[in-house]
Amino acid sequence: MNFLIANKLWLIVIGGLMGVMLGLGAEIYSLKGGIKDAKAELKETQNELALKEAIGAVVKANLEACNAKIELQNAKFKELEIKKPDVKKIQEKARRKFDGIKPLVTQSCEEKLERCERIFDELAR
Repeated sequence: MNFLIANKLWLIVIGGLMGVMLGLGAEIYSLKGGIKDAKAELKETQNELALKEAIGAVVKANLEACNAKIELQNAKFKELEIKKPDVKKIQEKARRKFDGIKPLVTQSCEEKLERCERIFDELAR
């Protein structure tokens, strides 16, 4: 018993160190569990990110395909577009066709017949 009393201070120091070591061991154990959880969460998040990137790539490819189809359709619409006629050319053509037409009152029967034939020939063109 004399040994315990003489070394009381050392026993207290050793007991305190053992308590600190036990506390640090418990802390290390809990941190290891936290690291495992964090790693699992990181892996899950990486999988979700990869999935979202794949979905994004598919959506982008679909969008590009749709844009290509729209451009093709617009090109076909432009081909089908009705061009405005050149009004001046049409007026000149009509003027040339009908310049030779004279009033019927002063014409003889043969002139009227000739005139009608010429009109029908012009209209047939």
